[in-house]
Amino acid sequence: MKKILEHQVPFPVDAESDSFTAALASALVIARGYTEETPYWCAQNRRYCIHCSSCGDNLLERHQLSVYHCLLTASTLAFGFDYPWDDTVEPHSLPGFSNGWRWDDGFVDALARFAGFSYLRFDGTSAQEEVLSTMKNFLDTGFPTLLRLENEMEWILTVGYDADTVYVLDSQFHTLSDNWHSMLRDAIVITGNTGPEMSYKELLERIASALSYAEHTALESVIMNVLDHVTIENAMDTAGMMCGINSVPIEARWHAAEAFGGAENLLCNICTNKEVHSRLSDIFLARYIMDGNDETHGIGWKIWSALGVGPKTGYAITQQSADLILQKETQETLKRLFAKMFENDRAVCAEIQACLEQL
Repeated sequence: MKKILEHQVPFPVDAESDSFTAALASALVIARGYTEETPYWCAQNRRYCIHCSSCGDNLLERHQLSVYHCLLTASTLAFGFDYPWDDTVEPHSLPGFSNGWRWDDGFVDALARFAGFSYLRFDGTSAQEEVLSTMKNFLDTGFPTLLRLENEMEWILTVGYDADTVYVLDSQFHTLSDNWHSMLRDAIVITGNTGPEMSYKELLERIASALSYAEHTALESVIMNVLDHVTIENAMDTAGMMCGINSVPIEARWHAAEAFGGAENLLCNICTNKEVHSRLSDIFLARYIMDGNDETHGIGWKIWSALGVGPKTGYAITQQSADLILQKETQETLKRLFAKMFENDRAVCAEIQACLEQL
């Protein structure tokens, strides 16, 4: 028997740096039955898509990105300055994560309660036939499986099979090698759709906890101190540190703003107080992505510019970055820009905490 699931969305789509969240977003597009005909709410134009530009040419990608916005936000990954699977960071800027973390059950459970899906989980000690037969059973009913193999940081999606051949999806559609089970680290088999179980209040409490986390707050002082002690010997490392810290919020806060700025998405589905949500939508948009408003996304680009980083450098530092960060003017510019980034987080957190008092 052969089975190939329809409505596949290769990933990552747009700016999606977290492989797990991207794979899960593509999985939920399939599991929840999205098609090109499913109405898509355009947050930018505040209306359903009318195909006014080329971004509406592939609505499945738009739906996948919308799901990613909401998953990254609900997971709290949208509010850190690093991703918890990065073992080069110590300490992490989000609560509940430490080095060696690999998508623990509590993390996956929270996303399942938020997005509304059930699942079974296997690891490399599970028998190959058990994993394969379970994947095939649920593929038959329209549900894909997330796999993590030898490349332990990257997730792929099973989307079909033909006998014992397994078809998978990441940036392209392809088959697994015959010895895939010997490389298996993790398998999350989606088994069905459920009603969302995470309340809007719990979601906001999780975000507030992330934004007020002690290590999140302490990082601002660390950045300022490091910039006060730049030398010829440490200039390249310091530039790399500043670029690395910037690379997460410039992208992740954008996802959070898009999630709260939507009117039809997974996050809105659990909203029980429209007035509160409107307030939060306003501050997320203003502080994180509203052009010309000292918003975090725009600040991130200014930080990159101050370091001589951009598309031409592959968003990586160069020797020019080290030369620039030795200049007092660059150091002061970076301190001012990072301070504003932390100020934006504090403003969002304060508004969330004020809204929680109404719920």
